[in-house]
Amino acid sequence: MRILHVVKKVPPVVGGDATAVAALAGVQRRAGHTVEVLTYDAPGVEPAPGIHRVGPRQAAADLDRITFRRVRAMAAMRRWARAHVTRDRFDAVHAHAVDVGAAVGPVARDSGVPVVLTCHGVWFPTRGPVAGWLERFLIRRARASALTTVDPTSGEALRSGGFADVEIVPNGVDAGEFAIDVPQEPPFRFLFVGRHEPQKGIDILLSATARCRELVDGPFLVELAGDGSLTARLREETWALGLESVVRFLGPLKRDALVRAYRSADVFVLASRAEGFPIAILEAWAAGLPVVASRVGGIPGVCDASNAVLVPPGDVEALAAAMADLYTDPEKRVSLGRAGQDVAKTRFSWESITQEYERIYRAVGAGGTR
Repeated sequence: MRILHVVKKVPPVVGGDATAVAALAGVQRRAGHTVEVLTYDAPGVEPAPGIHRVGPRQAAADLDRITFRRVRAMAAMRRWARAHVTRDRFDAVHAHAVDVGAAVGPVARDSGVPVVLTCHGVWFPTRGPVAGWLERFLIRRARASALTTVDPTSGEALRSGGFADVEIVPNGVDAGEFAIDVPQEPPFRFLFVGRHEPQKGIDILLSATARCRELVDGPFLVELAGDGSLTARLREETWALGLESVVRFLGPLKRDALVRAYRSADVFVLASRAEGFPIAILEAWAAGLPVVASRVGGIPGVCDASNAVLVPPGDVEALAAAMADLYTDPEKRVSLGRAGQDVAKTRFSWESITQEYERIYRAVGAGGTR
């Protein structure tokens, strides 16, 4: 099977969609499929076989904004699709965001190629009417043969928005990738991995960090992997809170460095205001880390009291208390980490998730629009 993945970004640019496409493409290639990736051009994305970068170069922080460059990049994707989708005889086009789906989907469908659109998060229930209308418009514009999302909460949001036929296919993790020995040296480390954008709640994490210093008797670090539009502001806030000796900005990490960051940490923290199904939690579990996360989006669908500590979104005191509790309770850290690792290994392997997508590809290829 010849498969084209269309995505806003690829590693080392941080994002669940980027991580998912890299993992899916790897498993699909090992299974004997021919896989290519069409993406926007962004800093840090190096030339590689099977990866096609189009459009004007965009900063990673701008890939989730409506800008003139992004509109031009969508047009470039559409032109590439017109030139290649039929000529290169793709059997399926798999789009991983509504904008890239709207750019490429109609071209593929007009060429007789089925389109799968995966929404890695659904935001119109929480945004204003204009943004919500635009997201729904782009989903319809993609003319998807099959619509999927990564968690039940997003699935319900899509159904309530008028998209009745939605399949839930979760994100996954390669647990074996994290089976490396990395010495855990003091001081104690809390780790965040993700984009530095408002929805990720890093400002909440910084406030909770300041409060946690008052609750524990001992040193610790908070390491922030990734970057985004808020990085400069978050650095300023770190200094304003007097946390410059506590908070480390790691920047975007290549895959091997990211795995080492997980393995050298003690606790993973995600203080998001909104989420779909964050791959970062699965990666933290695969590394054996206990997880503290906000009770939002698809997180409660996979996290419970046996494998994570969930706190109300935006609650600085609750987040600080959870961080302090795990700092002082090594037995709880081990228990939560082992439970999460078991979930990651048994329920969320990329091999099983890839098989689900291949089933969908074949279904829409044989039966057309469902």
